[in-house]
Amino acid sequence: MVARPPETLDRIARSKEAVFAIDSADRIVLWNKKCEELLGRPARAVLGKRCYEVLAGRDAQGNIYCYRNCPVAFQAREKPSEPVARFPLQIPTSNGKERWIDVSLFAIPSYHPALSTVVHVIREAAKKPSGLEKDLEREASRREPLWPMTTSEGEAVALTAREQEVLRCLARGLSTAAIARKLSIAPVTVRNHVQAILQRLDVHSKLAAVVHAYRHDLI
Repeated sequence: MVARPPETLDRIARSKEAVFAIDSADRIVLWNKKCEELLGRPARAVLGKRCYEVLAGRDAQGNIYCYRNCPVAFQAREKPSEPVARFPLQIPTSNGKERWIDVSLFAIPSYHPALSTVVHVIREAAKKPSGLEKDLEREASRREPLWPMTTSEGEAVALTAREQEVLRCLARGLSTAAIARKLSIAPVTVRNHVQAILQRLDVHSKLAAVVHAYRHDLI
């Protein structure tokens, strides 16, 4: 059974796989805990940055692979009939050494292909594809918009200071319990704030809220 879009997007954010996502300008809008662990870079250090600046990936011959106007991101967004094949990438780590990872790309559809969010699932080289990747393949094939670019009224969205704090925590991939501990509030209060954020932004999932917020400079 294929999960409904909001369920799949929420699964991306809390996945046990290392996952990050970029917006239409190739800025990183999601960097989950597993990504922090695998690549040794905290979300706060990479969110909002261009993915090619963070990964600085190279191919097997040492040639620069990650750069602006990424051809594989273009393929994921604009060529749904030609899915991006998994590929190896050599990247620098936080301790200055090099390591190999395998990368899979999936476009989460928006109102225009060029605006689609591209999800990267990364894993250690030679590790088998995960169930998450299979789900993303199905979602990418739907080619249906999963969130609006503006509110239904087309108006700017104003979040309270606390809602912005909660949204920044969501962008770091923190769970409800972790947000509650960090902000010293009850988990039910966190859930209430999340629901308020989703209603204000007119979106249906936490990841969609994070993507929308970065695109519109709300956090």
